[in-house]
Amino acid sequence: MLTRLVAASVFASVAIATTTAAVAADPVTLRFSSFEPPQAFITSKILTPWAQRVTAESQGTLKIEMYPGGTLGRDPAAQLKLVLDGVADIAWIVPGYTPGRFDAATIVELPFIVPNAYAGSLALTRMFEKGLLKGGGFNDVKFLCVCANNPIFVNTTFPATKLEDLKGHNFRAAGPVSLNVVKSLGGVPIGGITGPSLAESLSRGVIDATLNEWNALQTFRVLDVTKHQIILPLGSTSLMVIMNKAKYESLPQAAKAALDKNSGEVFAKFFGQKFDENNDAVFQAAKSDKKRTITLLTDEQQKPWKAAVQPAIEEWKKSMPDGEKLLKAFSDEIAAIQKTK
Repeated sequence: MLTRLVAASVFASVAIATTTAAVAADPVTLRFSSFEPPQAFITSKILTPWAQRVTAESQGTLKIEMYPGGTLGRDPAAQLKLVLDGVADIAWIVPGYTPGRFDAATIVELPFIVPNAYAGSLALTRMFEKGLLKGGGFNDVKFLCVCANNPIFVNTTFPATKLEDLKGHNFRAAGPVSLNVVKSLGGVPIGGITGPSLAESLSRGVIDATLNEWNALQTFRVLDVTKHQIILPLGSTSLMVIMNKAKYESLPQAAKAALDKNSGEVFAKFFGQKFDENNDAVFQAAKSDKKRTITLLTDEQQKPWKAAVQPAIEEWKKSMPDGEKLLKAFSDEIAAIQKTK
């Protein structure tokens, strides 16, 4: 009897010691890179709260630290490489800055498809989870969010209220499809200009127009330079939060569980809701600027614009494997989300 009590006591002591050691173990620190300044919308209102929530739900196994302002790398186009090389564990990227990767996600850039960030993000996430987004590096990283921003529209430094006003002007756009849209609208497409250098490029006259949405106009101070907006849904931009695959696989189970719980549709809904809220707030503020001209086009007024961009849509369908089927599947997802929201 005494031997059994001693054995039980020893077993209990070992168990307590093991549990204490597990709890006392330092959490794994993940470096989250953002090329935006810390106060910028995406970083402050979406990525930082998300990182804090995952950290809190990891049962002490994880600590996600934000590295904003390009601390780990300033070039927005280099964020993917930072993750692939292990310099950053997590980063948010603009796939349009790295053509040839994640090309299937350019479906969100097609005009007159994405109505808002919530529907676009959730639809793109569901396409990804169904395995419909293939090729171009989709297997190289761990995806935490496959999302889309609000529809982009025309922003100019010169007076513009109709389609004919855009002809011959240098236009910036973030991705290859959007650049084709610019061409279809009669503008001269200019690529390679990232968000942080956008306002300067406009001020110096390198470009005199850009396709963007309200959040980007606010974050990169473009509203100070472009005082003329023509509002119609000329496509969206895919935005992704990615993680180094090997780093994810090395994590404790509780850490993986916290990341998984807050990824996919959960992240897409959070991302989309925050984007839509801020988009509306910036729009309302912009309307009060008496020096600004905002042109809202009716359905009838949008018809020539739809006709003009149709070649860009057809070109995308031909260039993308199963482009027709992919577009139908995405459009169906958007329609289903719109019905349930």
